[in-house]
Amino acid sequence: MKRETQLDIAHAGILAPSADNDHVFRFEFLDASIRLWPIAEFAANPEPLRRMLGLVALGAVVENMQLRAGELGFSSQTQWFPNDAGGPLAQVNFEVAPTEPVDELAQGIPQRHTNRRMYHGPALDANETRLLDAAAAPIEGAHLMWLQGAARKRALGLIWRAESERFLRKALHEDLFSSVRFDLSWSETADRALPPGSLEIEPLMRPMFKPLRHWALMRPLSWIGVHRLIGLRAGWLPAWQAPALGAITTSLPIEQGAVAGGAALERLWLRASLLGLAMQPLAASAVLMQPSNAEHGASESLKSALAEGWADIAPGKTPVMVFRMGHAALPTIISGRRPINDYLMTTQQATR
Repeated sequence: MKRETQLDIAHAGILAPSADNDHVFRFEFLDASIRLWPIAEFAANPEPLRRMLGLVALGAVVENMQLRAGELGFSSQTQWFPNDAGGPLAQVNFEVAPTEPVDELAQGIPQRHTNRRMYHGPALDANETRLLDAAAAPIEGAHLMWLQGAARKRALGLIWRAESERFLRKALHEDLFSSVRFDLSWSETADRALPPGSLEIEPLMRPMFKPLRHWALMRPLSWIGVHRLIGLRAGWLPAWQAPALGAITTSLPIEQGAVAGGAALERLWLRASLLGLAMQPLAASAVLMQPSNAEHGASESLKSALAEGWADIAPGKTPVMVFRMGHAALPTIISGRRPINDYLMTTQQATR
């Protein structure tokens, strides 16, 4: 396989979504394969919440790679490896297959982006819903669920409470704001982390947003319930206003399920992009119920509430990601990606 082809496939991979506009792996090019190695921080067993988000992103990355390979006339098969002793995360193997049908979802890879604007109707029609369902269906162990009626109402409450927790607990607060590039203006974009303009914060709220990154201010504000007001605006209101609210769940063990859920999420998102629909993942109510180091995760009361709520909404399944979908203008700012060379293993790394 030519290096130019491998670079093309790898570039499609890094266009997949990630929690903070960065990825936790590096590519190693073999003769007819691409191996994905964890960066040192991820290999060293990170906080469980960060690990889950990294695995969701990894599933989306590999799905993009396989879709792009199909466009270029290759079939692909992925081997997944446990991340222990610094081993690889995955290896994608390619074979020439010029007659294999091409999945049109690959056309959506360059179009996909997060849209944090408020959404509006109309509601998804039957054909759109059918196409979205079909996009996610091929991923074994991952399930697309549309939240309607009582399930939607229950999920909205969980979203509000989980988003509020991110402004109530110091470690969650620091993790949230560490991904925002406060060195940039509201009109600048970035290829690493999140430019402030991509958050779609109303102009009148912007002067108040930047000071909230300081825990010395946020902590006393939480004593009077300000964290709940922020959670209302950050989570409940956008989800409530969206014509469609859904979840990707899994019946697999959580690490396998996170990878499968990431692949299903990406396929859903690519189809939404091709349909001209806006989409935003809402991770908090899914990931904060997972085990965590005591000083880094959510409170036990929130974990219990989320576990109980999701057990009612999706019995026997674990939520991987919640999302909202609808119609909206293009985002004010679309984040870029770091150059592909930043994600390639160095010669020294490749010979370790």
